[in-house]
Amino acid sequence: MSKKKTELSGVNDDRGSAETILEPIGTKGSYGEPDANQVDVDAAIGEYHEVKRELSRISRQSTHASKVEEGVVVQEEFNLDDFLHGMSNDAERAGHIPKHLGVVWKNLTVKGLGAGSHVIPTVINGIIDVLQVWKFFGIGTSTTKKTILKELSGFCKDGEMLLVLGRPGAGCTSLLKVLANVRGSYTDVNGDVSYGGIDPKTFEKYYRGQVVYNEEEDQHYPTLTTRQTLQFALRCKTPGSRLPDETKKDFVEKVIYLLGNMLGLTKQMNTMVGNAFVRGLSGGERKRLSIAEVMTTQSSINCWDCSTRGLDAASALDYVRSLRIMTNVFKKTTIATLYQASNNIFSLFDKVLLLDDGYTIYFGPVTEAKAYFEDLGFYCPPRKSIPDFLTGLCNPLEREIQPGFEASAPQHASQFQEAFFKSEIHQQIMIEMKAYEQQISQENPGDVFKNAVAEEHQKHASNKEPYTSSFWQQVKALTVRQYHLLIKDRVALISRYGTIIIQGLITASCFFNIPLTGTGAFSRGGALFFALLFNAFISQTELVNFLMGRPVLSKQKHFAMFRPSAFYIAQVILDIPYAVVQVLLFEICSYFMMGLNLDAGRFFSYFIILFFVNMMMNGLFRLFGAITSDFFLANQIAGFVLITAVTYTGYVIPYYSMHPWLFWVYWINPLAYGYKALLINEMKGQVYSCDGVGNAVPFGPGYNDWSHMVCTMKGGTPGENFVRGDDYLRTALNYEPNHLWAPDFVAVVGFFLLFTLLTATAMDFINADKGGALTKLYAPGKAPKPRTDAEEDERRRKQAEITNNMESISTGTTFSWHHIHYEVPFKGGPLHLLNDISGIVKPGHLTALMGSSGAGKTTLLDVLAKRKTIGKVDGRVYLNNEALMSDFERITGYCEQMDIHQPAVTVREGMHFSAYLRQDKDIPKAEKDEYVEQIITLLEMEDIADCQIGEVERGVGISVEERKRLTIGMELVAKPKLLFLDEPTSGLDAQSSYNIVRFIRKLADAGWPVLCTIHQPSAILFEHFDHLLLLVRGGRTAYHGEIGKDARTMIEYFESNGGPKCSPEANPAEYILEVVGAGTAGKATRDWADIWASSPEAQALEDELEEIHQHAEKNPTRKSLTYANGFGFQFTMVLKRMTLAYWRSPQYNIGRFIVLMFVALINGFSYWKMTYTSADMQNRLFVLLSTFIMANILIILAQPKFMTERLYFRREYASRFYSWMPFAFSVILVEIPYILFFCAFFMCGFYWTAGLVNTSEACGYFYIMLVFFVFWAVTLGFVIAGASENPLLASVINPIIISILILFAGLMQPPQSMPHFWRSWMYWLDPFHYYIEGLAVNELETLPVICSDDDLVSFTPPPGQTCGEYTENFFAFGATGYIEDNNATDTCKYCTYSSGKEYYSTVYQWDESHKWRNFGKMKHLTNNKYY
Repeated sequence: MSKKKTELSGVNDDRGSAETILEPIGTKGSYGEPDANQVDVDAAIGEYHEVKRELSRISRQSTHASKVEEGVVVQEEFNLDDFLHGMSNDAERAGHIPKHLGVVWKNLTVKGLGAGSHVIPTVINGIIDVLQVWKFFGIGTSTTKKTILKELSGFCKDGEMLLVLGRPGAGCTSLLKVLANVRGSYTDVNGDVSYGGIDPKTFEKYYRGQVVYNEEEDQHYPTLTTRQTLQFALRCKTPGSRLPDETKKDFVEKVIYLLGNMLGLTKQMNTMVGNAFVRGLSGGERKRLSIAEVMTTQSSINCWDCSTRGLDAASALDYVRSLRIMTNVFKKTTIATLYQASNNIFSLFDKVLLLDDGYTIYFGPVTEAKAYFEDLGFYCPPRKSIPDFLTGLCNPLEREIQPGFEASAPQHASQFQEAFFKSEIHQQIMIEMKAYEQQISQENPGDVFKNAVAEEHQKHASNKEPYTSSFWQQVKALTVRQYHLLIKDRVALISRYGTIIIQGLITASCFFNIPLTGTGAFSRGGALFFALLFNAFISQTELVNFLMGRPVLSKQKHFAMFRPSAFYIAQVILDIPYAVVQVLLFEICSYFMMGLNLDAGRFFSYFIILFFVNMMMNGLFRLFGAITSDFFLANQIAGFVLITAVTYTGYVIPYYSMHPWLFWVYWINPLAYGYKALLINEMKGQVYSCDGVGNAVPFGPGYNDWSHMVCTMKGGTPGENFVRGDDYLRTALNYEPNHLWAPDFVAVVGFFLLFTLLTATAMDFINADKGGALTKLYAPGKAPKPRTDAEEDERRRKQAEITNNMESISTGTTFSWHHIHYEVPFKGGPLHLLNDISGIVKPGHLTALMGSSGAGKTTLLDVLAKRKTIGKVDGRVYLNNEALMSDFERITGYCEQMDIHQPAVTVREGMHFSAYLRQDKDIPKAEKDEYVEQIITLLEMEDIADCQIGEVERGVGISVEERKRLTIGMELVAKPKLLFLDEPTSGLDAQSSYNIVRFIRKLADAGWPVLCTIHQPSAILFEHFDHLLLLVRGGRTAYHGEIGKDARTMIEYFESNGGPKCSPEANPAEYILEVVGAGTAGKATRDWADIWASSPEAQALEDELEEIHQHAEKNPTRKSLTYANGFGFQFTMVLKRMTLAYWRSPQYNIGRFIVLMFVALINGFSYWKMTYTSADMQNRLFVLLSTFIMANILIILAQPKFMTERLYFRREYASRFYSWMPFAFSVILVEIPYILFFCAFFMCGFYWTAGLVNTSEACGYFYIMLVFFVFWAVTLGFVIAGASENPLLASVINPIIISILILFAGLMQPPQSMPHFWRSWMYWLDPFHYYIEGLAVNELETLPVICSDDDLVSFTPPPGQTCGEYTENFFAFGATGYIEDNNATDTCKYCTYSSGKEYYSTVYQWDESHKWRNFGKMKHLTNNKYY
């Protein structure tokens, strides 16, 4: 093979020192500028050593001053590298062991689940899977496997950088993950991976965090500042071996100072990190923060996965230069995958590994890669970057073969690998690899590494664990971080404590000043039960909080920053002050108003009991979050436990009424002990008066002799006009008054400690977030099969044919905008994001919208596409010389950065949906289908056409790159007249970017005007654009006009206005970005916005736009359709897709079904075959209380489903797929069949087991009432979700809504006991009231009451009178019930009620005549929420 070198040959192969990497990135490669705006590696390293010396001096002067005075000689310089990473060449002199480690992999083969292994889940196969229990144990399961990496061998030494290139699906990410020891998502990992002689299992157990994988997305807590983020990482990773007398705080501050200076983050230290929803650091700054965070881990091997995604070309170059600095200074082993890398980026690496379909097609020096493939017969066009050339070789449509090599050049990946294995480069690299392995075996760097890691551990940190700091140091650092996270979330704090105050006041006013009477005792029990219930509901919101921070927790667990159990302990510690405030607020608002026991001891006992109940329930709900990462599953488990706990507290079903087969639940129920403690604390020692109507038997005129009267309150003694609280507790509830502290309070504290221990243990040992590769789900029988070479050739031919024979579409659309200003409200005055921007896109124009990060590219696109909903927009916008009309959003296509798609449908189904709703309704369906197939072929999506889109976060569906192609395809199938694309190539490899840009060029040539933002265009991509709109920071125009052949028109503009000369080899896109000062540290030498404003080109544009304005139709009268189709077609399509989405959501629907059936069965068997006793009259009502809790669970489960669907609706509504009405109707109607099914099964499991009235009318009424109640609960969840922007806010609103509905239903506090204020309106507004009254009268209206001996109230008649004679006046005054034996003369046994009707009319003032009225009200209330 020829030894000729590429243009990179000036780069020395040895990258071990800084000096060797400057040639390609110094002034020679900076387009003639004397001082290019870039990260200078030499300067950075020099600055690093300057900072190091300065820090040494400061340390010497401050820390060691006293020792100098004592005559102790202090070392002039210390090596900060060793303190931070332990990897500098001076480590040995400082007395520390270096921690350098390379990685070697041999015959590495990686397999994952094949496409045929998974089909799209549906409700029916979800049920089948649940029933096939044996499959959970691996019996009878058959899976296909896909080989991802095939016999890979290679190495990367410490101090070297390896670039892994390949198209999406080639295996780049899988290789990085396996090398980083992240193997959970793969079925088989065969071959050898050695970390300096240490095997992967040993490395994972003892040294996890010494090799790290940094994923594509930056995962940080958005509300922390940059300083707080780094402080936390350093507190966890501060080594035990530091300078003499240097404190941990000194070390942390010095390293933050160093990192800030090295990575340009000094000015951003007090800026919030931010994310897509929180303002903070820019994308580039977050990337550099990720680098800084990885540097703090002191890891020896770093794997970076496509970390330049979303950065402009200048920022991407700065980012990789920073990696080079890090590798050189700290002797790291750096392995990275990058998409669309430029030559300058490529030259920074030592070796490159090129993969295609899991095969190695090149592995060797970067300087020889281009020459190797040229010798194989491939041609690299001028201006095409080497990385683009290399990845393009994997695509037959992109690669070019030199004349004479057509027969010998490799065509497929296996042929490329075969050719490479025969090459001289491969032989040389294998010799080098063997030499490196021999060096490892002789020098044993693994042993040195082990000693270095042991030395690095802090004093009390175990050497048997991978954590640098001790457990309690971790807890301390995590507690500080948790404080910053909580204190900054002011919205959550205000809403949470506001909810507590409101609920506390409402509860207190409902149970206002409860009297110390028999009826008051019932209300007192209800008030305390409600306090317990509300705190349980509040604790349930912790589940949402707990699950939301999972991505950052998973990353930092991989970094070995802390034990996950330490994370939980820190949360518990921070819970204490917040729970104290929460309980105190509730208690102060409610305790005194409710008239509870005014004794200081009892007040604080109430507080401490409720505090530990709150802490205990926090732990219980977090436990469910720890054992599963899925929100639906966690909430379903929480629902099961909460309903059971509420039923078995001892309030709903007294202990003596519990059936033998389930009474054990009471003894393991944490809420039961809390309720017992609260009730004993309140009632012990109290005396309840029996005076007043209903408190004694008999009562009324003539009944004044207590010798012949008795209290109706249980625990009363004949002859006494009062009941002792202690007697009531023993008799009515089976509570022992002296059990307040032991066992009841002790049990609550014990459960709190138990749940804390279980949750901490689960977080340590259960890896709920498996992560890893995406699992593709296909329609049955539609999984793609491996193609033969002939089939692959045919596919490529067909794609080329469609591309070349694209139909010409000459719409003649011209789009112009003139003097566009955009401002948003901001504290301190409006913030101007766009300032006087003008431009025009004509038919056939492909205009690139470029600029540095933060220049306003996406903002301008949003404004022009009419997607902005806040702020003020000024300026003129015309389409075809007329003002924009109502059809503008529909006839234009907008591909947004965020790839938001309905995850339940397949790629083909999603594109059909877009085509049917957005193309003109006159176009035949067959023609639309054919066009969709063309776009699928064009975008190379044949293999995923029948794959479910899925969700990346859940690990299923199509990849990030495939989503980007789908986003473009969804717009293209609509045949828009004007196309906006926001970063269509962001996150794509060079070849995919090339395909998309080439296709967009075809669209422009066919007559479509296109405006497209683009971040990192290669020279080849940039050639496809004919016009440029360049923005600079501040939202101002730096250039708008033609690019010209070889970009000369554009380049000459900048050169003629004082810009540097552009060399012929330079990428014009990178040139203009550097000229205007893009990049992380870029500074423009001139104000290019002012130069443009005064240029002849700007004046010519102004004249043209003014001419358009003068002749434009300001009030066009043409027919304008907002939507392509009528309401009927929209509704049919949306309902059809919504039905499909629900059918493919087995977890949601089967989960809800299980919750409902659990509630049905637990209550059916808890109230098994109720009798006609007085106690069972109450039980027949309380059995319905559990359905209130069930409603809460249904609401919680419905909300994330609605929010997810709303996300897709907003995106599609903005593009005018359909109006809001089809969505509103569909999201409700799709629930109906499921609810009918759920309720039927619920009734089967509950109704007859509980022994409710078995008549056709009663059963039918119960069913239809239940259907409307469940339907109402689900839609209430939708209403709350509709008013909330995120699940966290909804979770805060839920408890207060549900609590108020339960409180005013009239069950826990009868209406006559409520204050008049609430009784007069709130009681009548509460839907729970109508539900419970309707079911109560339906159940009880025909039932007699037959009291058991326990229900009868006994008293003695006066001498000489029978019971009937003595109670004659009592009944004449309207008393309810009956005397068991009217002729008895010794003991009268009185039953409080004679019928169910008497019971509900007396206690609750309900009426059977309201039965169908209540049904009508429920139906009406349900319907009202639709609108």
